[in-house]
Amino acid sequence: MSFAWTFPAGRLVIKTVGSTAGDTVTNLSPGSGKRWMVLYGRFTLTTDANSGSRHIIFEITDGTNVIHSLGGSQSIDASSTVNVSLRQNADFINGAVGQENQIVIGVIILEGSQQFRIRISGGLAGDSYSGYLAVLEVDV
Repeated sequence: MSFAWTFPAGRLVIKTVGSTAGDTVTNLSPGSGKRWMVLYGRFTLTTDANSGSRHIIFEITDGTNVIHSLGGSQSIDASSTVNVSLRQNADFINGAVGQENQIVIGVIILEGSQQFRIRISGGLAGDSYSGYLAVLEVDV
């Protein structure tokens, strides 16, 4: 007896977030007629010299309201740069390296107006973040 796993026609899409001010929220959405399965991503926040504590926060919304919080980075102080990676598993050797935060995500499927949100808690206009999110995009 054999089993066949069907894999819906889809393609790997990298959604890039260019340099964005720390006081700006970014929402990534598949849009009408698309479905995303979030695979992995990496974002970097560089803070300005103003004092204060910041965090990179990742959330899922229904297009308006936050319906799930995926987590966030360690506290990031003034004049610092921190990377945050989103990944499917936590099987790395000797832990995370240097200033790399690791957030383990499960299966995340977004459809239509649902959003993957990136925001900086305590973010300032002089801060800057950028990065990418890799998704499997399927037409529905």
